[in-house]
Amino acid sequence: MPQAILAAGAPFVGSALVKRYPPAHVITGGLLTTATGFGLTVFLAPASPPLLVATMLGLVSLGAGMALALSNDIIMSSVRPERAGQAAATSETAYEVGTTLGTAVLGGLLVSWYTRASSTGAGALGLPADLLDRASSTLAEALIVAGEVGGGMGSLLLAAAKEAFTEAATVTGIAGAGVMVVAAIWALVTLRGVSSNLDLAEEHERQLH
Repeated sequence: MPQAILAAGAPFVGSALVKRYPPAHVITGGLLTTATGFGLTVFLAPASPPLLVATMLGLVSLGAGMALALSNDIIMSSVRPERAGQAAATSETAYEVGTTLGTAVLGGLLVSWYTRASSTGAGALGLPADLLDRASSTLAEALIVAGEVGGGMGSLLLAAAKEAFTEAATVTGIAGAGVMVVAAIWALVTLRGVSSNLDLAEEHERQLH
């Protein structure tokens, strides 16, 4: 719920800030806010309170929402009205490609790291190969296997799986924070001098003529 609320309110926050600060600074701030949310994964533990997770997700949603809303506004203001549809399509395509690529890369990192860490931790318990493969595939499957095994062995397997998943989430969060920091630097450099009150399309026409 906090994530959804902040995601919905982020464009309004960005619109208010851009009246006082350059778009490059607001977008950069949004990306760094997202990086902070990702970076908080270093404090994750199997018994972390829900407040920490909610704070992480909230910062990611707030920062990303601000950056996306303002970058979309810049894209739309860079073309003449008759090309608004083309600009909107380009913006949406970039968003979808970025989201899909980010999910694939970071999601793949999460799964692969969990599989490696879980195989190491659960492998020390002496589980049969088939159960070990299942428990190392996903955290949800590890919960099922732990229930099937039961007893002390099941508890140890569950603890190992949670520890492995926490480690994988931390590594993925650090990687995501790094990507956001690079994006923030890129935005600060490439958008320098862009004004929220400037029609980029008209400015381009004046330069051509």
